Amino acid sequence: MNELVRLWRRAVTAELCWREPDGAPAALTATPLLLAGGTPCVALPYARAGEVAGLTRATRVAFAVTDSRSLPDGAPGALAIGGLARHEDTSGELFTVELLQQELAKYPPSRTLADSPLLCRENWWWLPRIILRLDRIDRVVELPARTNPARQALVVRGGDSLAVEVAEPPGPAGWSGERVELRPRPSWPATEVPALAFGYDYTMPDLERWEAWSRRGVLAHDALVVTHGTGEPEGTLTPLPLLGRIRRQHSLARACRRAITAAERAGQERA
Repeated sequence: MNELVRLWRRAVTAELCWREPDGAPAALTATPLLLAGGTPCVALPYARAGEVAGLTRATRVAFAVTDSRSLPDGAPGALAIGGLARHEDTSGELFTVELLQQELAKYPPSRTLADSPLLCRENWWWLPRIILRLDRIDRVVELPARTNPARQALVVRGGDSLAVEVAEPPGPAGWSGERVELRPRPSWPATEVPALAFGYDYTMPDLERWEAWSRRGVLAHDALVVTHGTGEPEGTLTPLPLLGRIRRQHSLARACRRAITAAERAGQERA
């Protein structure tokens, strides 16, 4: 646990993996933060509420740091599997008091939205968060560091149990095609199980572009039979033009406000 907290404190990016209620594997990347007392967590803006809708019923979750840019030179990654606690911080109070300064240090785009009291008032929608914390740790394991974000991915097993490993395709075709061989071969039983290959890249040092990609399908022996894919693993991330930045912020604000309203309404109905 102490090693995970140490990595979580220094990492710029981290990964969460879980199983949806139907057993489908899922993953996302986010800024790793620590609550008071050193509890690993992430604080997602409400624009990302749809990504974690299934986490309300997840019994186990994996918190991982595997991107080599967030690890000491030559060090392996780490993954903790355990229980999850979810907090709907629709007021933004917990995030502002305990987590905002950490995010400003790790995630530069947040500085344009919340780096002063005036900005916090103008962009109030950026402060309410869905806070996901690692509530119980069952085990912590090492994972290989991912040094090539275009090829190396987290491979997440779904079905009746959660497991996470790091693998990559051996050939030049990479993640294209309907059947992608994986090396090293995942250590799970050879029976067919739903699986997800998940990766991401970001621009350094500003993180203005932070793009995830995935390949979803069935793991059969040593290959992923792909049924659906999003993003381009080998895509080039270029800076957004000024108009693109403005449009992205407006879209983000609308999505956050809409999801905050929905979360507040759901909370009132539960009360």
